[in-house]
Formats: sequence, structure tokens, C-alpha cells
Amino acid sequence: MGNKDLIIGAAYNYNFNQLKPWVESINQYCTNADKVLLVSNISQETIESLVKRNFKVLPLPQTNLPIHVARFAGIYEYLRTEGQNYQWVITTDVKDVYFQDNAFDYLEFASHKSLIAASESMYYKDEPWGNENLMQTYGPYVHNIFKENEIYNVGVLAGTGDAMRDLAMNIFVSCSNRPIKICDQSTFNFMISQHPYTDTS
Repeated sequence: MGNKDLIIGAAYNYNFNQLKPWVESINQYCTNADKVLLVSNISQETIESLVKRNFKVLPLPQTNLPIHVARFAGIYEYLRTEGQNYQWVITTDVKDVYFQDNAFDYLEFASHKSLIAASESMYYKDEPWGNENLMQTYGPYVHNIFKENEIYNVGVLAGTGDAMRDLAMNIFVSCSNRPIKICDQSTFNFMISQHPYTDTS
């Protein structure tokens, strides 16, 4: 395990103003972390603004899946070669997540875990969009069992380099050939509710 930290996200068809709060909050609070943004369909001007703020900008892998899912292929690909350099990796949504402190300081308190997931503080059965998403992803049998579970947010994740690499690939392949395209949240929640993830997160 390395001794550096990483924040990695993905952006499709965003301009810099949409990314600016995320970018500036990272630069304010997470000053020692490496910063990577996987991008598709964004302007050269936006790329230059990111690079000027010390972000590494890389192309998002070409898949037939929406960015919600394709980002995990990109995260896997980056960590496949670079993951051993990182003690902690954080990935978040980039349009509506802002850092309010150095998140890596908090991860030190969870050093006995290899994955950290953020709860949405509600159950699937009580959240209409998530409940329907779970049903559409897996059908009535699985839905009837797992609707009782607490929801964890796939858009805010942290873990060790190796754990995040493998989780990203598991999410990506689990979303392939599903009846709906946007199912990263449901597949992630299905996985982490079972062993071995319950032992590591």
C-alpha cells in the first residue's frame, strides 16, 4: 500500500462552472491528495482550467453504458496501474458533492476497514426512486428481500487503492446487461449487503 491519497471523479458534458465548487473545495481542504478527473465531451477550455488547478485529466473509457456506470471502468483502469501508490482513494459525484474538510483525516479513524460507504439514512422501501430502481434492476424476488436494507450512496465512496480498484470493476460488470442502464446504486448496495463486503466496509 502506498503513502499517497487520491480523489477521482468523472464528468460528461460539464463546463468548468459546474465543476468549480467540487474542484475548489478539494483544493481548499485536500491539499496533499492527487486529483484525477475522467472526462468525456468537455471543452478544451474546461480541461485547461482543470489542469491549471493541478488536476490530472484523463479520457473516460468508451463503453455502451451511461457515465454513472462507465466511470467505474475508468476508476478501475486508473487504479489497475496506479492503485498500489495510494493509501486511501475517494471517489465522488462531481456536480453536487463538495468537501467541507479534509476527508482523509476522517479515514484514519477507519483504518481497520478497507472500504467506507456513506449512508443515505433511509431504507429502500421508504425512498421511491431507489425502491423502483432496485425493483427494475433485480425483479420482485430480490427486491422483496433487499427493500428492507438501508441505502448507501454509490456517489461517495472511499477505501484503499486495491479495495477501490476491485469494487469499481465489480460495480461495472454487475451493471452490464441489466434491464435498465442506470443501476450502479442498486448493484453497489446489493453487493455490500453481503459477505465478504460486510466484513470489510
